[in-house]
Amino acid sequence: MRRPTPLIVIGLAAIAAAVVLGAIVPEQYELAVLIPCGLLSLAFAWGLGKLGPAWLVLPAFMVVIPGTAVLVSDGHRALMDVLATPQTCVINSVEDLPGPDNPAFAHHITCPDGAELRIVVLGEQDKRMQPGPATVLRHPVMRPLLADRNDWSDEWVFGVPIAIFLLLMCATTLRARRVMRQA
Repeated sequence: MRRPTPLIVIGLAAIAAAVVLGAIVPEQYELAVLIPCGLLSLAFAWGLGKLGPAWLVLPAFMVVIPGTAVLVSDGHRALMDVLATPQTCVINSVEDLPGPDNPAFAHHITCPDGAELRIVVLGEQDKRMQPGPATVLRHPVMRPLLADRNDWSDEWVFGVPIAIFLLLMCATTLRARRVMRQA
């Protein structure tokens, strides 16, 4: 493949798909989203290496691989901050979920419309909420989140697109310089 544009577009579409699908699928299937989207996002690095000098592939890998992994969960939280509707619900009970690494807490919630929700929050004891009223972020398509525990990394959510834009600028500038030298 001689043209880098389809590779770059495929890689960027995979990163965007990781954000959207990460918000829709249940938490236990996030790995099923991460693996194909992570592999397809490598097309961006490959296309960038074809567009500009080959050494740009390394910084592109350094942005794309961890960026896609983080955006599967942080992208969901950021989307919920923007698109979701806050609703006051009641936490009925909280159960500790056994796990090998991180503790997790399942919050059993009842909303005024009668919806019974189970929201799992990963983290230490400070992430556990007490039974009582709580604000829940709800969207018709995406998984609900507790508003008080919706902590996402703005450095990653904004940093990955900025880094991708800067890499594209570098690649196109260096390619234009090479073309001008050949003319």
